[in-house]
Amino acid sequence: MKSEEVALIERFVLDNPDLERLEAILDEFNPFVAMRWTRQETRHSSFLRWLLDPTETHGLGPYFLRQFLKHIASLSSQPASLSVVDLDSWSYTATQVLTEWNNIDLLVRDDSHKLIVLIENKVDSSEHSDQLNKYRGLIEKQFPQHNKLFAYLTVEGELASDESFIPLGYADLVRLIEGTITRRHDQMHPSVSAFMGSYVEMLRRHIVEDSEIQKLCEKIFKTHRRALEVLFEFQPDRASELKDYLLGLISQVAHLEADYSSKSYIRFCPKSWDFLPLHGEGWTQSKRMILFEIDQSGGGVKLKVLLGPGRQSTRERIHAFIAKQPSVFNRATTKYYPRWWSFHSENWVSKKQYEEADMDDLKQLISARFGQFVTDELRQMVKSVESLRGEQWD
Repeated sequence: MKSEEVALIERFVLDNPDLERLEAILDEFNPFVAMRWTRQETRHSSFLRWLLDPTETHGLGPYFLRQFLKHIASLSSQPASLSVVDLDSWSYTATQVLTEWNNIDLLVRDDSHKLIVLIENKVDSSEHSDQLNKYRGLIEKQFPQHNKLFAYLTVEGELASDESFIPLGYADLVRLIEGTITRRHDQMHPSVSAFMGSYVEMLRRHIVEDSEIQKLCEKIFKTHRRALEVLFEFQPDRASELKDYLLGLISQVAHLEADYSSKSYIRFCPKSWDFLPLHGEGWTQSKRMILFEIDQSGGGVKLKVLLGPGRQSTRERIHAFIAKQPSVFNRATTKYYPRWWSFHSENWVSKKQYEEADMDDLKQLISARFGQFVTDELRQMVKSVESLRGEQWD
């Protein structure tokens, strides 16, 4: 880093009240922030399901559900199939609120009133693959006699590609929850009121337009743009950070040794396998022929066990042995290739988890899976291959 870039960073961190205020906000305790719910779409859907369900522990009965449905109906530009008066008068004693029904984020179903409400929730993603039209078609087919409301909940109340969907913003949700806290405060348990208030505070700070965090970030960026560009230039990317983390996990297991690794491929081997001949060629400097490889090149995290390139007579003997161990190596009977043969593979982290999960959550997930692997599958693999000890090799 050049001296002028260092000076920019120093000016950025010295006497910067906006940065101090931003740090203060981020340091204030909020249960939803602490649990890293801020941008987790499924978490927001789960909270909304809790609020909408009349039988849930909030003690509000159908109050919030009724307010929510009346608000959606009042925003509709479609010919009215349901009146606000009807929605206000119903008891909702038989209402079900479901999440992920046929991949639909939220579904409110009340057969006694012939009512279906579909809510598609988007926080950091957008609609794709004509999903709204597909969901609407599914509902119309499954519930042809029901009255239907379709809501498209987004951060800024964006219009949906399907005009049947009523646009709803998170600012609307904030107003509805705040109104509920105000009007039902005396009937609510203090812990419920505080819980809902914390959720609203999290939305105001992190989600809704013109939040304090957004305003502070815009101001800081305008004032210190060049310093931030330098910071962005030198920040570690996700793959690099996970590489270092994975190598750290490997180093903590006494009987494992890391081999040559890149950002995308992290390799290791049990030390006890070093009795195998070092006949590898054109792969790693260790010349090992069998290596475990954690692959994050495709946007997820996979574990593979590979037989790499090297002396063919050695490879063929190892292949013949592995092919007889399908209970230990799950790809032992797959086609054998003369340079690279993957004879075991496990999906540890999906592409969606890899891209959307908070880094701390992702590390925790990987650590748990790695620990399970070392305790269970690896033990069997090590024992299996060590049965080759004493074999004579060319």
